[in-house]
Amino acid sequence: MARIFLPFIILITVISLFFNFKYFKKDLDDTRVIEVVDGDTFQLKSGVRVRLMGVDAPEYGNCGSEEAKKKLSELILNKNVELKETVEEKYGRSLSLVYQNKTLVNQIIMKEGLGRPDYRKNSQRDILTAAYHEAQEKNLGINALCINPKPASGCLIKGNIDVATSEKFYHLPYCRHYSQTNLNTAYGEGWFCSEQEAQKAGFIKSPSCDQ
Repeated sequence: MARIFLPFIILITVISLFFNFKYFKKDLDDTRVIEVVDGDTFQLKSGVRVRLMGVDAPEYGNCGSEEAKKKLSELILNKNVELKETVEEKYGRSLSLVYQNKTLVNQIIMKEGLGRPDYRKNSQRDILTAAYHEAQEKNLGINALCINPKPASGCLIKGNIDVATSEKFYHLPYCRHYSQTNLNTAYGEGWFCSEQEAQKAGFIKSPSCDQ
């Protein structure tokens, strides 16, 4: 009786292995990165668009954006990644801690000085923040490229963005906090040649200018 069922059992086993492999290959293929959009966002073959949780890289066109995109591409493009602690963002993206071969990609971007924390709650927030400060101390990435660039001749108005509120203020040379105001062109700050130019870019005069 056992001899009769043995070929049948072998056939079922082979079929089972075939389909398990097929589904495993599909799952593996779905986690392959097919496009890097910018320094903190990419797309999987499954169609899912993912943003690095806890990382805010420079937007396209800003200082440091190409460097951040290039680094992220080196780390994950055409490679399989593992997503952890994923939450859905209101723009349809998935926010995740991203691992490639057990390496936390979010942390590498921060250590290279190519992003700043968004302080979103996650299990690796302290590690990401420490990596950010380490890059600052070593003057890496945007800390070297984009902090307090020299202004063009005659363009002495500082355009600064409040990190907490995203409000845009410009500071004239006589304003109270002018000398203490640092600029980071990686995140849309910069120099202006006139108040009209600053206002056109969405900045308003800092209240400290009237004190």
